[in-house]
Amino acid sequence: MTEIRYARGVFLPKAGIWLDPSGRKEFAFVSHAHMDHTGRHERILCSPATARLTAERTGLSVERFQTHPFGRQTDFGSWQATLLPAGHVLGSAQLFVEINETTLLYTGDFKMRASLTCERIEHRKADTLIMETTFGLPRYRFPPAEETLAAIIQFCHEALEDGAVPVLLAYALGKAQEVLAALEVAGLPIMIHGSVAKMVNIYREFGIAIPPFQPWEPRAAAGHVVICPPGVAGSKALGAIKPRLVAALTGWALDSGTVFRMGVDAAFPVSDHAGYDELLEYVALVNPGRVFTLHGFAQEFARDLRARGIEAWALGAPNQMEWDILAPPPSLPPPPRHSPLGGSGFDAFARACEAIRLATGKIQKAAILVEFFSKLDSCGLQLVTLWLTGRAFSYSDKPVLHPALIRKSLARATGLPELEVRTVSRRNKDLGKAAVELLSIRGSAKHGDSPLEEIAALFQSLATPGSPTAKIERLAEALSAMHPVAASYLIGIIGADVRIGLKAGLVEMALAEACDRPVELPEDRATSAGTTESDSMNSRI
Repeated sequence: MTEIRYARGVFLPKAGIWLDPSGRKEFAFVSHAHMDHTGRHERILCSPATARLTAERTGLSVERFQTHPFGRQTDFGSWQATLLPAGHVLGSAQLFVEINETTLLYTGDFKMRASLTCERIEHRKADTLIMETTFGLPRYRFPPAEETLAAIIQFCHEALEDGAVPVLLAYALGKAQEVLAALEVAGLPIMIHGSVAKMVNIYREFGIAIPPFQPWEPRAAAGHVVICPPGVAGSKALGAIKPRLVAALTGWALDSGTVFRMGVDAAFPVSDHAGYDELLEYVALVNPGRVFTLHGFAQEFARDLRARGIEAWALGAPNQMEWDILAPPPSLPPPPRHSPLGGSGFDAFARACEAIRLATGKIQKAAILVEFFSKLDSCGLQLVTLWLTGRAFSYSDKPVLHPALIRKSLARATGLPELEVRTVSRRNKDLGKAAVELLSIRGSAKHGDSPLEEIAALFQSLATPGSPTAKIERLAEALSAMHPVAASYLIGIIGADVRIGLKAGLVEMALAEACDRPVELPEDRATSAGTTESDSMNSRI
């Protein structure tokens, strides 16, 4: 089984089935009933509990669900499938696939830790493992559940003793039921939000013991521990509960500053995802020949696995070794006759910038500049020497567009929700790097080498006063036609942030060698008389 495709969901061509895709597919495996994993697919393969929960949350008719109990192999003709518990939430499943004597295990969201309200995870040996890696960094290791629960109970008791209502923010499906069951030992009166109660009723249908609780009634919340989804945090109903102390139950509580970032009084590391140590343990148990990682810190965890001698790659994210635009920089001048930096458009500009960034010495960087400059006419030289400063115009240091509009353009170009774009942007802490990750889902999509003058016209249109919607459309169209790395440099210039490690005087040196004629550089109105754009440029790079 060598062919696996990713496009906002994993596709197995030989089986003809999508794994947790977004949108609407003909046939899809849905690992569990969280909304970011479900869709309005024609046929849905899942566990009975996932079917029941998904139907309740989406309104889909039961006819669309093809349910199978855990552990029973089902024959689909050219391939066989077995559902295994994932330990994430009630009904969460992994998919074990057998095709032509090769095997694949897809985890969906999972955790290794024992749960009070869902099935314990199981595993099978597999040739290929596709795994979620939400917490794929070493710092994300969860403390013992007993320790966390004791801290939550103490928080609740202290709040009640002070006359305040303790409010616990937990997702309506999975985490809320888990903490509700765990709090039974404390004997505290509990009130839960209506969205949580709907899921609790289904949990009880499947034999999960849930302690008694009071239905959502904010005016009667005094003396109760209130459990509600994070989305209720800013509502008028919750605001009417006074005084109150609010705690977030989230795996991100392992990060310092979570309390301040979420605007809560406390945060406890409660998660239904595997921590870093559990991810490593699971890979060891499955013992695959190769691993594909998904979600969260997928690139970082894949890199850690490769360092341990395991073939691993991040799906839906750039693996640097696979970027065809990253041509190796020449090691010594003069540049080789048959250069990998061919072309004179913006794609070639991005290749040159990336090669300069990766080059380790001044001589190498100069050789790359000389080679690229030698292919340009006077107009092209004026443009690229300006763009190397991270600026679109010689008279302004300000970004061309606000970051929010760039994020909207990326969402439009990729078809991804703005929330996902914002999450990727926040994780990368750089819109250009985020663009590489987001646009890489197009895989081998064709892209053109836009003329430099065309990009200059784009910058002008984005900087001209006008409709933000129209600007978003123009930028999205340009981004969707570009290689992801080229798009990252386009965004860097728009955001006035291009850093590739150029030193003072390097551009002038390269220009002198590349051109046997004087080069008329653009004037810089922001610098003193007699100072060229490249002088001011090299003082900033």
